Amino acid sequence: YRQYSFTNNVHTVINDLGTQIEADVIRVEPTEKGIDYAANNYAIGSAQIQAIRNNPGSASSYPAIDPVEVEFGQYETIIVAAPLWWSNMAAPLQTFLFNHGAEMTGKRIGLIVSSASSGISNVESDAKRLIPNGNFLTPSLWIRSSQTSNCHSMITEWLKNIGYTNKRRRYEKDIHSIDAACSGDGFRGILVAYLSATGTTARTAEKLANVTGMN
Repeated sequence: YRQYSFTNNVHTVINDLGTQIEADVIRVEPTEKGIDYAANNYAIGSAQIQAIRNNPGSASSYPAIDPVEVEFGQYETIIVAAPLWWSNMAAPLQTFLFNHGAEMTGKRIGLIVSSASSGISNVESDAKRLIPNGNFLTPSLWIRSSQTSNCHSMITEWLKNIGYTNKRRRYEKDIHSIDAACSGDGFRGILVAYLSATGTTARTAEKLANVTGMN
């Protein structure tokens, strides 16, 4: 069973994560706005994933995203929050990692995956292909759609498992260029990157303030 995630699920997870850690948050957004990814049995997203599968080493295989300016040198830990599309990492988020994966060399990489029921092994493989020299934190956090509204305890346990214990307030920066934040237990400079294929950057704060856990 395979499922798209163009929902509020990742927003909900990131909002809860932000109550438990201090981090900078950046949204990855497709360049083309207003796409109905659910149309024609999710044909657009399916085609994007297939293009990447056919030629994962070519930049032309990846859908365009809005420019993102990040000083990766300021971060030691990067958390990628990824929706699952057809058993793989959502295509626009793959674009972000294709463009910047080399800059994440030596960084600690945490992976959070949202899906309806499909396993996340292919998403983990995508992340390791796109960030070949990252130090991946284990385990990854898999949150199914049905668990989203009650994800708080899952995130707490995951943070403990990867060695983060201090709960701190998060900075929300509704811009594409961000500065570093620091946190405890050696997790200095945490960046959270996630995909938003709905809405506009200007609505980020509103969306995060009003998440409902809807599918």
